[in-house]
Amino acid sequence: MKRIYKKIIFIISAIALFSVIVGVVKYSLTYIENNPEKYLPAQKKDKN
Repeated sequence: MKRIYKKIIFIISAIALFSVIVGVVKYSLTYIENNPEKYLPAQKKDKN
């Protein structure tokens, strides 16, 4: 019985950790898209 509980707890914690990582990545990408001037290098418009 204890082995089953350990496996269930491991699976649940792995899913929770994965979903937290995915959420942080999605939030980061959304933030970067909304604030490109902070992260993307400025393009020079002087050169043709």
